[in-house]
Amino acid sequence: MDGLMAGMDRLYELYQGHFRELRADVIAVNRSLGSTWPEKTWMELLSRTDFERLITAPTDDPKVIQRWVRRLIRGHEHEFPELQVA
Repeated sequence: MDGLMAGMDRLYELYQGHFRELRADVIAVNRSLGSTWPEKTWMELLSRTDFERLITAPTDDPKVIQRWVRRLIRGHEHEFPELQVA
């Protein structure tokens, strides 16, 4: 997974984008349900350090991380050809 480490900054950018989209969707749903404070969510963006720690952490099921990375890079696979996660 050397390609993963080489592209860690870009992976984090993609994660931030996905997070912003998800948070915006949650806020929109909260508004549609009549929430008096729609921006309040329990969602927190991972720090760059925590993100890298999560991606590179040893796990009993490495396929979990692979699936997560595949979701993050969907549509950007050409930026990570060495990952071979298409």
